[in-house]
Amino acid sequence: MKKKKPYLGPLLLAWCDQCNVPLAKRVRCGRCGGQTRPVNVAPPGDARPAFETDRKQIIDSISKQYDRKVAEQLVPADKIILLNAIPDIDCCEEVIVDGQIIGLHRFRIETLSWEFVPKLEGARRLVQLTKNKQVVIEDSAVKFIVGGANLLRPGVKTADSSISSGDYVIGVTEQGEAILVGIAAMTGRDMQRQGRGMVIRKRYKGEPHPAHILPGSQIWKDVLEANSELLERLEKEAITFIQKTAHEYRFQKVVAFSGGKDSLAVLVLVQKALPNQSFHVMFIDTGIEFPETVENVYSTVAHFDLENQLLVKNVGKDQFFRVLDLYGFVARDYRVCCKTLKLGPTSQLIEEHFPDGCLSFIGQRRYESHRRSASRRIWKNPWVPKQIGASPIHNWTAMMIWLYIFQEPVSYNPLYEKGFERLGCMFCPASTMSELMVIADHCPLEWQRWQSNAEKVAKKYGMSEKYLTHGFWRWKTHPLKIRELAQNMEIELPSIDPNRTGETLSFVLGSKDQYEENLIRGEFNEPIDLNRAVAFLPALGKVILDLERNMIELSITKKDEQIKAYLFESGHFSLSGPVMKKDAVKFARTVLRGLLCTACGTCQSLCANGAISIDTGQGRIIEENCIQCEDCLRGKCPSLYAY
Repeated sequence: MKKKKPYLGPLLLAWCDQCNVPLAKRVRCGRCGGQTRPVNVAPPGDARPAFETDRKQIIDSISKQYDRKVAEQLVPADKIILLNAIPDIDCCEEVIVDGQIIGLHRFRIETLSWEFVPKLEGARRLVQLTKNKQVVIEDSAVKFIVGGANLLRPGVKTADSSISSGDYVIGVTEQGEAILVGIAAMTGRDMQRQGRGMVIRKRYKGEPHPAHILPGSQIWKDVLEANSELLERLEKEAITFIQKTAHEYRFQKVVAFSGGKDSLAVLVLVQKALPNQSFHVMFIDTGIEFPETVENVYSTVAHFDLENQLLVKNVGKDQFFRVLDLYGFVARDYRVCCKTLKLGPTSQLIEEHFPDGCLSFIGQRRYESHRRSASRRIWKNPWVPKQIGASPIHNWTAMMIWLYIFQEPVSYNPLYEKGFERLGCMFCPASTMSELMVIADHCPLEWQRWQSNAEKVAKKYGMSEKYLTHGFWRWKTHPLKIRELAQNMEIELPSIDPNRTGETLSFVLGSKDQYEENLIRGEFNEPIDLNRAVAFLPALGKVILDLERNMIELSITKKDEQIKAYLFESGHFSLSGPVMKKDAVKFARTVLRGLLCTACGTCQSLCANGAISIDTGQGRIIEENCIQCEDCLRGKCPSLYAY
């Protein structure tokens, strides 16, 4: 079954061949007035500028296959270069020069290194610069190759003897025109011997024609001029949206500013749309932010003279590692870190300053992910119940964002020029391995602390060094391609216990006692801290904490009958009375809620009765305020939400 392409919105990128500059949308060039053509990028089509660090990294990758002089000519310094991320097992970006995709810059998890994969346009340029990695195809075989066949040994006229099996190679006609790019199935020497066998497994093929090379000497000022009318229309529409939304929702106005490019664009737009500083700026310092990000937040706020409007929530530098210790590895499908370090603290900050709620302008874009493409432009997040989110840039591409920032007198986060494509928390499981390696190089002390803690988690659960080093910790339930990669690399993936919460605690239930029909027993896999375990049990019934007997007694009323639950410090527990399995599961998960609580504040924001306190560094029910509605138990707790 063919995989569906990730179309998150229209593919908008275009190019003016006359000026040799990109257009963020296919409109007439604002510089020369000429027509533009679409660039056939792969979806989602969220292309971005290549900074000098990106260009040097691509040159380094090409230099492994060719010499450096060839690489520097293929990715020239005097032309505008774009990168377009496409779905792959890790980071993979189309390299766009002269409005043509010359190849893919791809990171390989197996080798933890980059490679450059030429596409046909890149191959056509390479054959003008070097004879390396080329296979000359017999004229009689050309029509079959162009028609889609792999190259077999009888079709080879000559081959570069330096070719190794597995290299990306270029198939050329006897006239020297590139028609094929693929992977060598044998060495160059073997290709020239008599016999049969596959020579090149094709990746790209096409009719022979010249490379589409345009004159250079472009700068970003030229690109801004070409896109000037488009940027003016985008700004006008976004400002109108902000003003209309602010009028419709009569709450306090907030800009959620993270120090990244998208939230920066939103801040610029809002300060133009809402004069007289009639809004606040909200920043959540998760404790694992990059120093440059924190510095950029404060300098940007000062630039706009908004220091008195800035609201900051400092989560603390140790909170992430506490989460790691309690839950084990956070993952793309177990984003407990996001809930405890960002969304929960956001709810606390809003509750503190805007108890009646707020309207937050957020830098969320449809081109970022399937989830965000399905989101409306105005929405509510169940994790932050007192916030209405609105995105003025919902339909903007990354190119639109960057061009808008380039034209404004504001400084963006310098990390973008140091090899970071996206910015967020350090050690985020959504990061690619290529991003994590940049972090390791850029922040050695922080990375050393992460590595030390990660090694403890990996050792505790029998995960191999390769499992950790190659980033397999970033999933709880591994996708098919990742499972296949692990198998090829001989890496064992751990199995998932469905009753496990995080990686530290789990529980098992026995069947009903054979001698006592109304009795269910169970146990946790390790001893219990009763003072923490009792925190949320008042939501179920009347609680007695008996530290002399090292136990908790809970009385639950069910249809005018009583269920008695007992939990012992050893981890054993039992429930008796008109009890069913679902009652025992609810009891055990409520205990886990207290044991694994990180005081993120999510449940506090969901309680309409003010019955939850987090002042002691742990969520805890205030019994006299609790009406046992169990809303806090039905609400999403970060420690439990993955299941």
